Amino acid sequence: MINFLTASLSSLAISVFALASAHEPVSRSAPATALVQSAPPSTAPAVVWPTNDSGLKALGETLTKAWFAKIVAKDWAAVEGQLHPSFQRINFEGAFDRAAEITEIKALAVGAPTFNTFHATRVGEALVVTCMTAVPESLGGSTLPSDSSARLGVWKAFDGVWQLTAWVSLNMPASRPAPTAPRFAGDAAINAQGQALITNFLTLQHDQKLDAFDALLAEGMQVANFKGIVTRADIIKGAKYAKTDAPVIADVRATVAGDLTIVTCNLTMGQKIGWTTIPAASAPYLMVFQSSTTAAGATVSKAIAIGNTNKPL
Repeated sequence: MINFLTASLSSLAISVFALASAHEPVSRSAPATALVQSAPPSTAPAVVWPTNDSGLKALGETLTKAWFAKIVAKDWAAVEGQLHPSFQRINFEGAFDRAAEITEIKALAVGAPTFNTFHATRVGEALVVTCMTAVPESLGGSTLPSDSSARLGVWKAFDGVWQLTAWVSLNMPASRPAPTAPRFAGDAAINAQGQALITNFLTLQHDQKLDAFDALLAEGMQVANFKGIVTRADIIKGAKYAKTDAPVIADVRATVAGDLTIVTCNLTMGQKIGWTTIPAASAPYLMVFQSSTTAAGATVSKAIAIGNTNKPL
C-alpha cells in the first residue's frame, strides 16, 4: 500500500503506543480488557464479499489504488469521506488521528505510486490489505526515499461504504529519528483499555507463553515490518525463536470503530532473532484488535493487524 500517510518530515520523529503519562516498564498484571462498540441499526445495503482469495486481492487492490488516486488528485472531500472517525495511522514520525492525518495529507506533495505484491485477507467483517509500494513524497522541501516498502491498511464497511480505519507506512529515512508524541489526546478510558490489550499481547511474547500468544492472532491477520509483509504463520514461527526485552510502552492512543480497536504507541522492545538484532529504541507501533462474543458470552479480542516501524541498525 502506498505511503500516503507521511507526516511532517521536519519533526522526524517515531511514535509507538503507550500511556501518555510516562515511559515505564509494562505491568505484567494489566488485564486484557476488550472494547466493544455496538453499531447503530442501518438500512444501507450489505457489502457483498468476494468468495475467494483472488477476489479479496482484487478488492484490496481496487480500494488502495482508488484511495491514492484521490490523494494525488487532491480530492479532499473524497479523502475525508473515506477516513473513518476513529482512524489512526503510524509512520516513522509517530501516530496520527483522522484530523491530524487530513492536515498532513493536504500538505504533502504526492506523485504517482507504483504497487506490487498485494495481499488481502478477510477477518470477520474487516479487510486487511498489505502491499509493497513506491511513491514520490515530499513536504516542505524534504523528500522521503522512493524505494518500495511495506504498507498496511484495515478497511471496514460502514453503512455500505468502505472506510479506512488504520494505516501503516514503513517508508522512512535510512537513519530512523526518535519518535514524537501523538498529535492527539484521545479518550483516557479507551486509551487505558487499549494499553491493557497491547500489554497483554507483548508480555505473552516476552514471557514465551506461546500457546496463549498464538491464540491472540486471528486467522488472516497480517503484519507490516522491516521485513515487508508478514503472515500469521511467520509471526508464530518467529516468536518461538525471538528473544525480546521487556516491553516499555509510551504514548498509548486507542480508538474504537465498531468491533475494531485501533491501538498505537511508542514501543521500546529490543529483539534478537538469529543473526538479526532489533535495537531497544522507541519506535511507532500499531495493533488492530477485533472483538467477538463466544457462545458462553465471553468477549474475546484478537489481533488482526500489526505495524512495527522499528528496524535493525
